[in-house]
Amino acid sequence: MLNHNKSYILGLFTGAGKIDKDSFLIELPFKKWGMEPTKMNVIAIDILQRIAGLFNSEYGLKVTYEIGNNRWFIKPIDNQDFTKIRDDLKHLNLPNSGFLLNTADLNIAKSELKGINAESFLSGFFDTRASITLSHRRFNDDAPVVSIEIPGSTKNFKLVVQLCSWLTDLGSTTDQILYNHPNQHAKADPYYKGWKKGFKIRFLVQSFLATHSFALQAKAIDATKIKKKQKKEEQYSCPLRKIRQPSPLTVHNEIDSVSLPIEVRNKLYFHYFHYCASLGCKYAPTEEVKRVVLEKKSLISFFPRLSKGTTKEISQHFNHITETYFSDYDIVKKSQTVNDLLSENSIYLTYYGIEQALAFLTTEKLNGKRHSGPMEEILTQNTKTILMLHSFENTDDEPIMIINSANDRAIICSNIASRINQKLIKTQTKTKGLDIELLR
Repeated sequence: MLNHNKSYILGLFTGAGKIDKDSFLIELPFKKWGMEPTKMNVIAIDILQRIAGLFNSEYGLKVTYEIGNNRWFIKPIDNQDFTKIRDDLKHLNLPNSGFLLNTADLNIAKSELKGINAESFLSGFFDTRASITLSHRRFNDDAPVVSIEIPGSTKNFKLVVQLCSWLTDLGSTTDQILYNHPNQHAKADPYYKGWKKGFKIRFLVQSFLATHSFALQAKAIDATKIKKKQKKEEQYSCPLRKIRQPSPLTVHNEIDSVSLPIEVRNKLYFHYFHYCASLGCKYAPTEEVKRVVLEKKSLISFFPRLSKGTTKEISQHFNHITETYFSDYDIVKKSQTVNDLLSENSIYLTYYGIEQALAFLTTEKLNGKRHSGPMEEILTQNTKTILMLHSFENTDDEPIMIINSANDRAIICSNIASRINQKLIKTQTKTKGLDIELLR
């Protein structure tokens, strides 16, 4: 018979448990804030007293912990029989071998667990997966966020939607969801390889703590501290939310990656609510998503909306675009100043991201591939800087490459209204309900 203590343990396993034939491991990824010396004792007491006590009283198991790589690991002492834990996981139709998050389905758990059992299960999940560092915020420190983080390697889009929907059922208001998909993490550059950032379900901390809690004292203490910083009002509930005009997205070259499950592979998404609605969340503002889907002609680019890098790497990408789509066109090269490219009659003002591109090309300092400092100030200081523009002959809306030979930087920029791009949208995408599928 499940009780709230067993439910908590099962939540720990679901959030970060790995089970093999003879043993198990639960990872508590406290990372930076969890490794602060002032909290080491609090966390150790949490594990040795609360968690170890629950394992012993409910399942007759003795557990201990290890510390390594900024993580805490809970594991059994010696070989012990944990068949009862496996049986309780099976009862909730949860996996009982391997890394549970990879295949966890919360549908039965949500229907079986009620009241304190549900909250205890979720507390276990939060203790393993929720982060409350101040770096998680919507705008600034006035909007601190609890971020429930699920590795992208799980490919478990279904679990993310199930979990968020469950928390909404219980009274939380989701602030934002980030899905592990290139349309969220690489909207401008189809060559950006760092898009696999995992899943994040974010709640403003006051909304989260109004209906949920952490069982571990170390997390509860920090959550209470950052709650005092929140001054921003909560979002509207999801069904009432409006979608602001989304920025256009580039068709990423890994949109067909096997890292993506089949239900989202080779599909385009304009907003995080688009994923929610497509994957069947009852709380998604479906009518808003339908409205945006109808605007696809102004929101999809088969060419880089803005790709930045060295002259060599960007030239390689531009050559590939030329060979694939513009083999019959000659390339025109001409010198242009920043002022020329941004003048009132410049045809390139319609290219999404042209100002950011020129700031990247001319700024003295970069932060990664981003310009460092105010964009307007950088452009004003570099109005006379001479750049080399590469375009296709007799076109005024097709992709362009701009090179700054003085610092070995280059960019590709494109126009959504491009004749070739609009043809590709028409011939290589298919709208089916809320899904926009790529036909390739």
